[in-house]
Amino acid sequence: MFSRWISTVIVLTNFWVGCCFAQEGTEAASPPPASPQTTVDPGVPIDNLVVMVKPLTKTELEVEADAWFELLRGKAGQIAVLRLGVREAIDAESETNQKTAKEKIGKVEQAAQNAEQVAEETEKEITQVAETDSSEPMEETPGADSTETNGSTAGVASKIKTDLLADINELQEQRTALNDRLAVVLDSLEEKGGDVEEYRKYSVAVSSVELETSDIESVWSGLVGWATSKEGGQRWAWNVTKFILILLCAYLVAGFLSTFVNWLLERKIRLSQLAERLIANIIKYVLLLVGFAVALTALEIDVTPVLAAIGATGLVVGLALQDSLSNVASGLMILINRPFDVGDVVTAGGVTGTVRQMNLVSTNFRTFDNQTIHVPNNEIWNNVITNVTANRTRRVDLEFCIGYDDSFDNAEGIIKEVVEEHELVLNDPAPVVVTHALADSSVNIVCRPWAKTADWWQVKTDITREVKRRFDAIGISIPYPQRDVHVYQHLSSTSPKSIE
Repeated sequence: MFSRWISTVIVLTNFWVGCCFAQEGTEAASPPPASPQTTVDPGVPIDNLVVMVKPLTKTELEVEADAWFELLRGKAGQIAVLRLGVREAIDAESETNQKTAKEKIGKVEQAAQNAEQVAEETEKEITQVAETDSSEPMEETPGADSTETNGSTAGVASKIKTDLLADINELQEQRTALNDRLAVVLDSLEEKGGDVEEYRKYSVAVSSVELETSDIESVWSGLVGWATSKEGGQRWAWNVTKFILILLCAYLVAGFLSTFVNWLLERKIRLSQLAERLIANIIKYVLLLVGFAVALTALEIDVTPVLAAIGATGLVVGLALQDSLSNVASGLMILINRPFDVGDVVTAGGVTGTVRQMNLVSTNFRTFDNQTIHVPNNEIWNNVITNVTANRTRRVDLEFCIGYDDSFDNAEGIIKEVVEEHELVLNDPAPVVVTHALADSSVNIVCRPWAKTADWWQVKTDITREVKRRFDAIGISIPYPQRDVHVYQHLSSTSPKSIE
């Protein structure tokens, strides 16, 4: 680790010295180096590599990308050769002809040695070209050890297969590490205008973990190797853990900030409850969305295409739902003008009920028969809004009809007594009881007491019941609609009586 840190410092020092000479010199800038600089140590920490590629130009980054690409390509080729060797070893296990089996075993060993040698030469060539003063010894690339064939052919083939599978697991871990470092270089190159599509396609194509499904041992070895690998199962276990932790933190933070904003708006700014809840919910959902996007990065998912897709989808949806924009505008106007609030009994948009909640598109009502109705905000704002419970007091309008043969003075007196005796009727404003109309079938008496808004319904029903009871007790009738029909008889001029 210390030697890697020293090599990284040396490379960064070379970059800094080169930049200083380029600034001090009066001649034209020297051409970019023809050899890579960041591949001195193929295991350089990713954080250090990010710093190293930051000052490089597009041309220099293209050289670095080619070098890391060659390392990745060599590792992928070595893995492919070993996979073929595993298949040959599986065939040799089941081969009954000893001579043929030994030939296959020999080919497998030779191919593995050749692949290891080629990979070592490629890595050595690239690292030596990039090496400046670093004297760190090269790490040997694992390969299949030469195995003596002095036992049974099947046993030897099984031993070779096991060794090759172990080597493949280790090489896959190294390939993943190289892939990550190539991705860092490609990200920097893409930011500076380079074309990285071909590199990325190759990287994706060779990064998958393949299993040899024709052999149980191969499948098991591949699964166990991936699960125990630092660049495989351990890495993704940590990524999933980070994903869950980030989501949990985002949920807690969103809930806390939503509650705090709701409290702040209620205690300090004093907006309507509809506005308070809407603003708090918007903040909560935005934070949850941001937290989810951050959590996706923990799973090594590039959220840039996701965000671009969401933006494009939002544009298409916005164009398709233009009518909903009017509901949003109406919702904002309702929040600004505050014609009603949560808990108010409102008649709006053809619905009468208690306001439960509201968003930018619709308002939720609970009717008196316990129905939940969602009314578009546009229907509410563009029509008459009646807030039944906006004021603390409300007048109760009652009308009683008596017959023409009954005394309206007695009727008025009975109604006044009932009103004055009711404990929920307010004295101020004073109640009004007066005969105001002579209708076709009745004499109409108006009764207008005042009560608290919450007591309005009880006052109305109580007075109506008691007046009816007292009218019945003294014989005052409440007439039905009636019509008097008068029949007149006219004698005809041709009747016998008129002839006489």
